Amino acid sequence: MNVRRGFSLVELLVVILLGTLLLVSTYQVLITNRRVFTIQNSKVATQQSTRAAMDVLFTELREVSSAGGDVVSMSSSSLSVRAMREIGVVCDAMNGTHASTPQLLVRTLIDVFEAQDSVYVFADNDEFVTTDDDWIRAYISANDTTLSCPDGSPAQRMTFSGQSGAFSADSVSTGAPIRSFEHMTYSLDTYSSETYLGRSVAGGAWVPLVGPLTGQTGRPGLEFAFIDDAGSTTAVPAEVRQIDVTLRSWAQARGYDGALVVDSLSSSIFMRN
Repeated sequence: MNVRRGFSLVELLVVILLGTLLLVSTYQVLITNRRVFTIQNSKVATQQSTRAAMDVLFTELREVSSAGGDVVSMSSSSLSVRAMREIGVVCDAMNGTHASTPQLLVRTLIDVFEAQDSVYVFADNDEFVTTDDDWIRAYISANDTTLSCPDGSPAQRMTFSGQSGAFSADSVSTGAPIRSFEHMTYSLDTYSSETYLGRSVAGGAWVPLVGPLTGQTGRPGLEFAFIDDAGSTTAVPAEVRQIDVTLRSWAQARGYDGALVVDSLSSSIFMRN
């Protein structure tokens, strides 16, 4: 006759202990994996914020010319510049720009200029002398995009009504560059309870671009330093030849050492002069 026996109390306790150890081990692995994921995700997010913000500033500021008056105002936390938009080359000075209504025939290189665009036109009386070079500031009062340059390439005729005085001091020659611009101010501000890099156009509303960017106590998320020809810091816009930019970001997550996850990125932008 077969006798069926159940588990003894000791065997049950051993099974329960082993099962508990297995559950605890599995839980610890899950907690560790979640922590690793949180830390890595926070690191990626902070790095993406700083690098995307640097790309925005680098792309915009490398086209700025302090010698041409593009730096409007500056501080350690804010920078206002005349940002280049369209660029073209004069293929026919037409009436020499000294007439009562100056006109230029321009081959565009990036995009079509629009009527009422603010522009700078390079002027040079003597191509062998640099001291007489100048940028004439004007605005396009009328624009005809149906014309061609003497070589047959598409061109637009720009008219500068009522601005003969601006063109009378210097000569615009064939081959002279012309560019349009917008006033841009870059700074940090709050968006959805976070600090973002943003910009405002011509004193308009601030618009967020990239973020969040937040430095820890005493260390701002955005910091500018302005360097002159001698390598010294300067507060004079016309003397700026290099802009040092530092961006910082941090997350609430903590790394393996218990410190907050942080990221910073610094770059030197050499301006077009």
